[in-house]
Amino acid sequence: MNIKAVLLDLDGTLIDSIPLIMASDAAAIKYAGYKVTKQKLRELSQFHSRDIAYYLMDSKKTSFDLFSFVEYRRKSFVKLLRKHKARKLWFKDSKSFLEEMSNRFFLAVITGSRHMFVNEVFDKKTRNYLKFILTSDDVEHKKPDIEPLLKAINKLRLKKEEVVFIGDSIQDGLMCQRLGVKFIAKLGGISTENQLRKYNPVFIAKDFCEIKRFVELLEDI
Repeated sequence: MNIKAVLLDLDGTLIDSIPLIMASDAAAIKYAGYKVTKQKLRELSQFHSRDIAYYLMDSKKTSFDLFSFVEYRRKSFVKLLRKHKARKLWFKDSKSFLEEMSNRFFLAVITGSRHMFVNEVFDKKTRNYLKFILTSDDVEHKKPDIEPLLKAINKLRLKKEEVVFIGDSIQDGLMCQRLGVKFIAKLGGISTENQLRKYNPVFIAKDFCEIKRFVELLEDI
């Protein structure tokens, strides 16, 4: 199988930022005057700020200042990133995976986060392993829309059959399913294994060591 590029999600895949995302979501929900269960919070944290706000509005048939909610969530997340030292959030095998794979494939990150968040996370050396980082600032329609993935593939001048995407969420799985791109599900992020299985991943892995071995097998097929 002629794989030429490995594309990756950021939050919950390369970095252990899901607890911070959930904490910022909880703060914003409380700021808006709502309460949700821990299970509902985990479900909502898979979505973008506006979608969370719309869910809250629809659930109570009320409205509030959408832009204020979005901005509060963003500021809460940035504050948490800085407090917990964003550049230390990397999963222990993430950087070594990028370093090794960059010698064999094109690598790029597709994230629903914004440039301001990405800049807190990446140092120059790690960024150099990647061809580019595509954030939500770079697209009109975010994941699970196919636009980010399609834009990345076109930027690399590849066919979708030559690409594999690694992600931890149903948003990642749905995006890949819609475009017909091979999806590797990485556990330990926002979505459960049962949730990820619904999107027919070609492989489900606990860590990048397992993913590395699987990608090597794809090369030999």
